This record gives sequence, structure tokens and C-alpha cells, in this order.
Amino acid sequence: MVKTWIHNCLERHPKCRVLHAWRTSGSGFQPRRLVDVGATDGTTWRLVLREGNAIFPATYATVSHRWSPDQQFKLIDKNVEAHTNAQPLHLLPQVFQDAVKVIKSLGIRYLWADCLCIIQDSLSDWEVESLEMCKIYTNSICNISITGFEDNSTGFLGKTCGYLPLPCGVQPRWAGKIGGGWCVLDPFFWWAQVTKAPLTKRGWVFQERFLAPRVVHFGPEQLLWECASLDACEAFPQGLPATVESPRHTGFKKLDFLLENPADKGFISENNYLVSMTAEDLLYHWCTIVQAYTRTSLTKPNDKLIALAGVAQLMSRSNNHVEAASSEGYLAGLFKQHLLLMLEWHSDGNISSRPEPAGVRPPHYRAPSWSWASIDGRVFYDYLPRNIDDDLLWARLPSWQILIEHLNEHMNTEDASPWPIASKCLHWKSLILDVEASVTNAGGSRFGQVLNADLVLTGVLMLAQDIIMTSFSNLFLRPVLLYLDTPTTPDQIQTDTLLLPLRCIQLRSSDNDDPYYWVTALLLEPVDPGESTYKRCGMLSVISTDGVRELGIELTENPFNAKYSDDTKLETIRII
Repeated sequence: MVKTWIHNCLERHPKCRVLHAWRTSGSGFQPRRLVDVGATDGTTWRLVLREGNAIFPATYATVSHRWSPDQQFKLIDKNVEAHTNAQPLHLLPQVFQDAVKVIKSLGIRYLWADCLCIIQDSLSDWEVESLEMCKIYTNSICNISITGFEDNSTGFLGKTCGYLPLPCGVQPRWAGKIGGGWCVLDPFFWWAQVTKAPLTKRGWVFQERFLAPRVVHFGPEQLLWECASLDACEAFPQGLPATVESPRHTGFKKLDFLLENPADKGFISENNYLVSMTAEDLLYHWCTIVQAYTRTSLTKPNDKLIALAGVAQLMSRSNNHVEAASSEGYLAGLFKQHLLLMLEWHSDGNISSRPEPAGVRPPHYRAPSWSWASIDGRVFYDYLPRNIDDDLLWARLPSWQILIEHLNEHMNTEDASPWPIASKCLHWKSLILDVEASVTNAGGSRFGQVLNADLVLTGVLMLAQDIIMTSFSNLFLRPVLLYLDTPTTPDQIQTDTLLLPLRCIQLRSSDNDDPYYWVTALLLEPVDPGESTYKRCGMLSVISTDGVRELGIELTENPFNAKYSDDTKLETIRII
């Protein structure tokens, strides 16, 4: 089955070929180290070292697995030379013995695995190789993912169940005239076996799955397949039925936004495809990636940015057909050209109908407070300037919509009109000036670990409590939705917390409605007020036109303009 999937992908998926050429920049690459598993009937393996820039023809597979807490078998400085000589396969941990069996059966001779190909007791080697993940995974033939097993220390090939859960046909007696009856299947099996599987909850694996051109998932019930053109499994080898597909769980590798011709037009010649990432594509897709990535966890929290560096490198690639940020525009998990919008990440707020674990800032510095990477916990981008697709299947409601629906449900409509729910962003205006960010990274790469960073901008500072408490005393008057990055007590902020408005947004609930206005803002806590230095501690949105004017913002409807009144004091501040 896997051989067929790989063959069809290589020979019959022009979309996959075009995307692969884009991912790899059309150039050859070989990892610095590979594991040679030998011939099909061989019983030894050895470490193969690339000499300089010389590349020998070698199709290789990668492997994604969860390290065991007492991972004993790994490459360290003192055994590199020994591993370049033939070593018995039976001495490898069982998970790697099984992986070797898989790739041998597929006719693949070389394997790359982090614990066998990165010197684990060398920080310098790890710093170099961790920034090569983009090339390592995008140039592989496929990724073998031990997806369905929490503990793979004893291998995985012998753990899958002995039967294949095929769809079941039914023909009830009371529906005898219905030709063919019905087919019964679990529409959530992909969600259960892939999306919520133990391995896909790991931060490093998110990147490996995203970058590899093809992924073979070993699940507890069956094999599952992902490439840019096809999601499939043993039960549905030709592709998943529409009932199973969901924007939040399937199509992880499609990247359709890069192609001029949609994937559903069939097998179109490669010349009709054009990889063309616009600035808008970069914004929306990167924010989607961040939302998904922050659902995962890391054994070493300090890896938060480095474990996504390969994806960031791929998304920041620029050429004649790509209008995207260069590597110099990548700033601690955000992109410079969309910096203002990407500052609007937030926790899920105190939404009682959908509680999320509180965010936590780690004790050791890894990112500036204005970056989503500065907290452990899920983050969201609910305020991007795009139309809201009400028909999106199984879509997550944004937090602001939950709040508005709650207000309308409890509002006395005899005294006031219901709050409109935005369906279209007409326009937006910046409320800050002269934004400049600087980041210092380890190793001289923008994608390396962050050593320090700051954000200098000019805007208006006001006491957050004055706005928030007025709103909370009567939510139906001027609603404010508060998000604390690391909440300790719900709805509580410090008396010296400041509010920094970011954007004024012009919205409409339908094509026939008049526009109305929201404002997004950061919450800041002082670090050194004398030096105008602050840290981010949250975000809020003021979701009423009256509330916008209360901030001292003057509005004109046509043409849309938003500015502060003449007596408003602007300040230049630094956020670290």
C-alpha cells in the first residue's frame, strides 16, 4: 500500500512535484550524516558522513518518534567514529529496528533520525543541525511517523490491531426501497488517529510533519497517508470521503493557497501551476500555523521557536514569484511586514463556555513579551482582516463572537438593539506610529534562539483600568473583551497596567448594514517607566463605536479615517 502511495505521488501528483521543487529551491541537498541500513538482507548498519559539500545519490527517509525519558541509544561525540563502522542491527532499540524494516521493504537504504544523526552532547552541533531541519525533511522521500503509540520503546510493528476497520454497509428492513442502503463510518477517525494522536501533540513533530513531502502514519488501527495531493488510509486508499474531511483536521499538507489552479481540477500539467505566495497568504497561513503549533508541547520549553524554525524558513522564502518576507524580516516568531497584525495574538480569554488552561511565561527568557513564543499555552488570531466564512465546517468560533452572542442572549431587546456580529472587515487604520523591532539571535541566524529583542513604537498610553472597569460595570454599554497572557485571577489587572491601542477596524455585519468600529489594544505593565520600558501582559478589544470614541479617537465614515484628537499626547515607548 505504501509503495503504491509513494509511486502515485511521485508519478501522478504534479502539485506535489511543483511544491517539492519550491520547498527545496530545486537544489540538491544531503544531510551531514545518514544511517546506511544496508542491503535488504543485511544485518548491520553504519553512520555515513558527508564529506564537505560532496553529495552522493542517496534517497533517504526520516522518522518521527517520541523519545523515551531514558533514551540511552544516541549519537555522542565519543561514539561517532565507532558508528561509522558496521554495527549489528539487533543492538538498535526496537523502534529503530522496526523503522529499518519499513524502509528496507520500501527499497530505501538510508535513514535520518535526530538521535542517530545529531551529536547529542555537542551544543554547537545541535545549533547547526537544528537550523537544517527545513532542508533535511523537505529533501527526504517520506517521513515514517510512529503516530499512534504513546510508548514506542518496544517498537510499533507488532502493536497494530489484527483487523482493518472497514466501513459497514447497512440496509434496514424499513428502507428496503432505498437502493444500496447506507454506508456506516466514523467521521472522526482521522481526528482520533492523527490529529489527537500522542505523537502529533509534540512540538518538534509538528515541524517534521509539515516539512516532509510525504508522511506515513503508523496508527493503532491502520496506516494513514498524507501528501499535498492526498489524505488516505488503508480503509480509504484512494482518498478520504467528504464526511471525514474537516478544515481543522485534514488537509494539513495541502498548501493550496500557493497554487493558481485549485487542486480539485484534477491532474493538470505542471506548467499550469504557479507557486505564488502573496503577502496576504503569508499572513493568514503563518497565523494558522502558529495557532496549530501552540497546541503542541515540548519537553524542553526553550525549544519553542527553534522547533518551528524550519517552517519559518520555508514560509519566508522569497524569489521572483513569491512576494514574501526575506529571512531578515523574521522577528522572534512574527514577520516584519505584518508586525502590527501579528502582535494581536491572544489567549482564549475568560470565555466560560470554552475554558483553556492559563498561559504561563517560563522562568528563563526565550522570546520578547510581544511574541507569542513568550508563553506556554494556546494562542489565537481572531482579529485578522478577512471575511468570516460562516459555512466553515467544524470551525472554531472566535472569542469575540462568543461574547457578542452571549450579550445578545441576555440583552433586553426592548431597551436596546442586539450587538451586530461582524461578517466583513471593510478596512482598518493603524493607531501607532514608527514601529521598529530589533532581535538578536544565537548563531547569527534570524531563525536561531533569541538572545534579546525589543520593539520601539509611538502611540497613546492610558490606564487600562479606566476603560475596563467602565465596561465591566455594564457590558451592554461598551463591551470590552479582555485577554490576559498569563492570568492568575480572572478579569483582574494591576492598577498600573496601561493600554496601548493598535488598530481601529471598520466592520460590517452584512452588505446592507452601516459600518461600525472596533479597536484592538495591548496591555502593558511597567518595567522601567523612567526609561519608557514595558512588557506585554495581555490584549483587549473594544467592540463598540462608542467605546472607540471613548478612547479619544475621532472617526470619519467615508472615506474611513481614524485619528486621535489634537490634545492627545503621543509617547515613544520600548516593549521588551
